[in-house]
Amino acid sequence: MSVKISIHRPSGAVHLQGPEKVFHSLVLALCVLAVIVSMLLEHDGQGLRLFGNEWPLGCGLYQTFGIKCALCGLTRSFCSMAGGEFSAAMRLHPAGPAVFIFVCLQILYRIHALWSGRSGKEKLKRAGVYSALGLVAALLINWFIYLGGFVL
Repeated sequence: MSVKISIHRPSGAVHLQGPEKVFHSLVLALCVLAVIVSMLLEHDGQGLRLFGNEWPLGCGLYQTFGIKCALCGLTRSFCSMAGGEFSAAMRLHPAGPAVFIFVCLQILYRIHALWSGRSGKEKLKRAGVYSALGLVAALLINWFIYLGGFVL
């Protein structure tokens, strides 16, 4: 005697295909990596350190021309957020806490999508896209304000 077990999914549900699974997996891996590195990095007035060693990566625009880019301070802001220092994170980059929360929510969303085999509802996808666009706009507005003060 054999027993067949079948899982019924709602009809009309779109299941993840190969490229979409790869995309979700890649975004999940990058977001998890960003959060883990944020927890491991330490920042002080001199720069970033990983296990006591100076972090070799920095902003090329700032190192070359002395002008901060739209993302300058975001890594240190992430480190502050990972350490629970919200006010320090805001001081280092005004959009940093929002970007950090967005990355953390992406981890939850990608795990759900991979586990359930579905990307989710169309409204949720649109909310994610609009949130990402809003964060990009906030980063650019912050940078333009900095450039305005730098130029004037």
